[in-house]
Amino acid sequence: MPGQDADLSKLTFLVVEDQEHIRCLIVQLLARLEVGRVLEEADGGAALRLMSSESPDFILCDVWMEPVDGLAFLRRLRSGEVGTENAAVPVVFLTADSEQGTVMAAIEGDVDGYLVKPVSLADLRTKITAILDRRRSGLRPKAVPQPRPVS
Repeated sequence: MPGQDADLSKLTFLVVEDQEHIRCLIVQLLARLEVGRVLEEADGGAALRLMSSESPDFILCDVWMEPVDGLAFLRRLRSGEVGTENAAVPVVFLTADSEQGTVMAAIEGDVDGYLVKPVSLADLRTKITAILDRRRSGLRPKAVPQPRPVS
């Protein structure tokens, strides 16, 4: 039923984040969501290499990393560089960058979702569930940025 929390216990998530402490926080959030398995890489190039032998069900990725950033990773992923089975894996960018140009580049690159850090457990759960619901219904999700908190 749409809107219910998806069962994530059988899914493999790939977290692509260059800052180790942030990567650990994301992994902790995924553990609280009871994700089945989590793979981790520090940049897009390493993630692409990993995907030559692994097929994650969902990817959470930072935008600005070196040497291969999230936008380049997304382009290469969607082009089928690591196999057609991986080209359609849902990708959500988790980034501190809320600039319109970056958001538009992500949308043009066919990202599935865009969340601005810091991200809450509830926001992450909602985004993942919405994307999985839309995938099950045969629709592609709209990449709408999460509004930046006002301080």
